[in-house]
Amino acid sequence: MFLSRCPNQNVDLRHKIRDMKSAHFHNRASTLASMLRQTSRILDYIYPAHCHLCQCPLTHGRHLCEPCSESLKYTQAPFCKLCGECYDGDISSDFSCPNCNDLKLDFEFARAPLHSDGQSRTLLHDYKYRRQIHLSDTLGDLLSIGLDDPRFAPYLDEGILVSVPLHWARLRKRKFNQAEEMTICLKKKTGLPYINALKRIRNTATQTRFSRSKRLENLRDAFELRAKYKNYIQGKRIILVDDIFTTGSTTHECSKVLLHHGASSVAILTLLRG
Repeated sequence: MFLSRCPNQNVDLRHKIRDMKSAHFHNRASTLASMLRQTSRILDYIYPAHCHLCQCPLTHGRHLCEPCSESLKYTQAPFCKLCGECYDGDISSDFSCPNCNDLKLDFEFARAPLHSDGQSRTLLHDYKYRRQIHLSDTLGDLLSIGLDDPRFAPYLDEGILVSVPLHWARLRKRKFNQAEEMTICLKKKTGLPYINALKRIRNTATQTRFSRSKRLENLRDAFELRAKYKNYIQGKRIILVDDIFTTGSTTHECSKVLLHHGASSVAILTLLRG
């Protein structure tokens, strides 16, 4: 590849190449995800759907039976007003948990309808890593339960849905972004607009074994706003969607970018609370 002797031109060229790769693989992944959804609907007619957990037969394109849905471990109050971590005991007033007391988080609050254990984790794991994209609507329905939190009311009136992005290299490998697919389902249920506003510009190491401070360091400056959406988010409330909330490092970094570019506030909605 020809590189100019001017360093600034070289940087601009590398940024353009990176953005082209990101857009290319996002478009390919979106097309593939759409094809998989359509194929799944066709197969439902040929091979009737079964509950993903207990394998009992189902109708109407469902993939989770009522008993299995009721057996999932749902989050309940009392929970931390910031990160949504659940606690035992009779606590009637708002409180911040010890993990959040010394942190400055750039989102207003985080909520998840399900705990990350047992069958809930199985559903998400199969969805992400076994490409069980037919579960999108099922998980989208479960995700929407989190919107029952009254703090989401102003966001549902005038908010925008944004999903946490994957780096293009990981998107190429996984073929779809699980957070984006669930957000598309949420868009259908709420009528809120969805925009693919963020891009991941560094392919960071997996965070599974990192401490909270290490995760924050690992993700620093890993996200950018897509320039074409800068005017769109001005003064808007953003519901930022991801699959799981563990330490809040990913959603914190994404929220920081959105607020820096003019969003008025950010609330986090994830399927699971780790």
